[in-house]
Amino acid sequence: MPVPTRYVVPGPESVDDLVKRIADRDPAAFGRFYRRLAPAVFARVRESLGGPAPAVAVTRAVFVEVWRLAPLPGSRQLDGLAWVTAIVVRRTADRLREINGPAPRVATGYDGLVRRELAAILEGEPPHGDPEAGLASA
Repeated sequence: MPVPTRYVVPGPESVDDLVKRIADRDPAAFGRFYRRLAPAVFARVRESLGGPAPAVAVTRAVFVEVWRLAPLPGSRQLDGLAWVTAIVVRRTADRLREINGPAPRVATGYDGLVRRELAAILEGEPPHGDPEAGLASA
């Protein structure tokens, strides 16, 4: 199920243009992207997981992943909303597996790490200089 577009906040820039600017490491564009799509991402995740607490954690992880992956080759050619939807679906499925199976001991610590990383990105202080370095630790 795609991210519900009825919750996407309208704005002057397209989602695709914002993804391109995020790929160029523009924290202001990331902030606009987050404000526009966070309600839609949260709604989709909450619908799948059934509660706000796990939905908050997954929503944070989605936006951190957007920041990490945007500079990689190919992200500029993708449909921005479809790309985010794919990340949402994968992250939600990961969380459902954690809920339904034995939870890894690092899950709680990882949520805290993702929360701090998202806060740093939104404050304009990217936690990773090299986008691929973040992927190695993900």
